[in-house]
Amino acid sequence: MTVCIAAIAENEAQICVVTDSKAAFGDFSSDKGAIKHEHLGNGHLTLIAGNDVVYALTLLAKAKKRIEKDQTRDSDATADILYEELCATRNRLIEAKVLRRYGMTVQQFMDKGRKSFTDQVFYDICSRIDRVELSLTLLLAGFDARKVPHLRVITVDEPPQNFDSIAFAAIGSGAPAALASLSFAADHHGFSRYSEIHDSTCHLLAAKYMAESATDVGHNTFFLSVGKQGAVMLHDLATKAVRESWLKHGAPKRSLLTVKIIKDALYEGERFLDIEVLERCLKYGDRHEKKLYGLILNAKRRKALSDQQFIAKLPGSQTPEGEAK
Repeated sequence: MTVCIAAIAENEAQICVVTDSKAAFGDFSSDKGAIKHEHLGNGHLTLIAGNDVVYALTLLAKAKKRIEKDQTRDSDATADILYEELCATRNRLIEAKVLRRYGMTVQQFMDKGRKSFTDQVFYDICSRIDRVELSLTLLLAGFDARKVPHLRVITVDEPPQNFDSIAFAAIGSGAPAALASLSFAADHHGFSRYSEIHDSTCHLLAAKYMAESATDVGHNTFFLSVGKQGAVMLHDLATKAVRESWLKHGAPKRSLLTVKIIKDALYEGERFLDIEVLERCLKYGDRHEKKLYGLILNAKRRKALSDQQFIAKLPGSQTPEGEAK
């Protein structure tokens, strides 16, 4: 299983998501083995949890084709497509595990099964069908055509659930602990859809850390925020410092120092190696990271200085007094 968390933030202008990345392979597992989010191409992304995640990418590929064909930006319509693809995937499992030996599809069994078998065989098949499960839950997060944020939780056993009024949601084995943490933050620390992005990030990361006590929730943490500010990430240099600060000064409450580190570590788009971003984040890295990124920062500073000197020599450039040469 896993934990995947999403919350509306920044006065409904952003959606923040946090997941672990643990992948289990029978008796083995990797803490950095899985990507648990997928962009749908219509202003939405989906987070993935469950024991049957091996079916998720195929399911989502089919959903994306339908979304592209329908050209929908509506969150409910997108959730319905995902729900229908979940049901279709479970039907394929039923056909492979139960009905193949009888040469039937699920629809054929529903239409003709009662007439094709004795009562005993029919009810035996029904019992085996009931035992076929699809352990896969999706958390849909995104913005509709009017740029309004939405959250939906989708399972194969019931219609999509709407979490817009709550403004946060979580799925996976770590979901109860994460939801308890976020509910406490909402009741006592002002966490809401109107919280600034660094405050929301702090609360979501705390919820993820709390969820790590659950079975199969990995230590490694992925963060992404999407919305009017574009894609906002959390710099790798500061991820360890955020966790250590939370453990030392925050757990299980909110820490102002942790918020400060997060505020420094957030960056937009492709600005991972920008001078401004590196200057904010370099102090949080370990010895090896400081050495490596320090070399990159110094090289970028020298290049920036060289570019400024070159521009200063061009005809028509401004002198320090503001006069053209």
